[in-house]
Amino acid sequence: MKRVFIASLLVLLGSVFLVGAIEYDPGYLLISYGHFTLESSLWIAIAVCIVLFVIVYGFFSLLRRAINSSAVFSDWLSGRHYRRSQQQTTRGLIAFIEGNWRLSRQILSRAATKSETPLLNYLVAARASHLLDDEKETRAFLKKAEETTTGASNAIGLTQAELQLGSGQLEQSLATLTRLRRSAGKHPYVLLLLKRVYEGLNDWQAVLTLIPELKKYHVISDEKLDELVLTASRNSLIEAGCIRGVTAGQLETLWARLPKAAVKHSDVVECYADQLIMLGDMSKAEKLIRSQLKKDWNKKLVSLYGTIASDDAAKQLIHAENWLKERNNDAPLLLCLGRLALRNSQWGKAREYFENSLKLESNAEVYGELGRLLSHLGELEKSNEYFQRGLVLIPNGLTALPMPEKK
Repeated sequence: MKRVFIASLLVLLGSVFLVGAIEYDPGYLLISYGHFTLESSLWIAIAVCIVLFVIVYGFFSLLRRAINSSAVFSDWLSGRHYRRSQQQTTRGLIAFIEGNWRLSRQILSRAATKSETPLLNYLVAARASHLLDDEKETRAFLKKAEETTTGASNAIGLTQAELQLGSGQLEQSLATLTRLRRSAGKHPYVLLLLKRVYEGLNDWQAVLTLIPELKKYHVISDEKLDELVLTASRNSLIEAGCIRGVTAGQLETLWARLPKAAVKHSDVVECYADQLIMLGDMSKAEKLIRSQLKKDWNKKLVSLYGTIASDDAAKQLIHAENWLKERNNDAPLLLCLGRLALRNSQWGKAREYFENSLKLESNAEVYGELGRLLSHLGELEKSNEYFQRGLVLIPNGLTALPMPEKK
């Protein structure tokens, strides 16, 4: 209130001074240019200049405000488009998660042009197309993703490889991942997908070569890595054994290249011994199993040992009987001993071993072996009884072994 009063007083005093000055001397102003002449009192000329200044200043002020308002409107409009695009992208992602892939693809592709993250829109749209079995659209969206976003080649390549793997296009997926493998250190997912592709192709040698990188970059847990080493080692031995014309020497070379943890494991040793037996290298298989049993008493290896027809069957039986001194209640060992006794034509001892094994554990193979032995010894009734007991249990046929002549 005080400021208004002071301002009013100053205006009043200024007006009084101005009126007094005009009455004292109105002044005279003459402007002449060519044939044009303008005459006026000084005070009127000053008033006209002030009015013109106010008009010009007001014009430019309004112009500046109009420009600023336009920019604000433009910002508001672009922000509105951005918010709408983000909302559409969110809707598309929700539709994808809910399994409405066709709607998701439609929404995401439309929102991509206004989105700040078109890569996300196109990659998810590609996945939706893949789930709709529309490979043409899948490739199209991946291409758009590559065109709209620089520096995203790895992300696009990984998506492509994963979709190819999901479609069973293993060779194509392998080709894509091979290109990406140079950046595997930065993208461990490349290694995980490679592992899956090699497993799908049953290329267990390639899986083994991948093990060091899987371990280095902690792609899978230590427990799963150990399991993978064993699985790949076993399957690589089986794969090698299936190759026509493979030799025991080639198999031995493969064995020497396997990880140390694998060659110490009884399951892998069993697999290697199986392959050696199939190739007829009984001596090496016998030594391998005997050596492993000193480190790890494994029932499968014990049973397998009884099927080996080594060059020295008597010595083989002695080795097994030495084990019996510490393990006289081991059913698989007694089955092994019975078989080795048959190889040494010790029919009575074989029968005793089989019967003692059955006292400890009912086993289809033991029933079968004992039934077959008794049949050749002429005890047909008892033989049939054992065959009947074991018939419903035995999963595979019996191994061909020497038998006594029928009486």
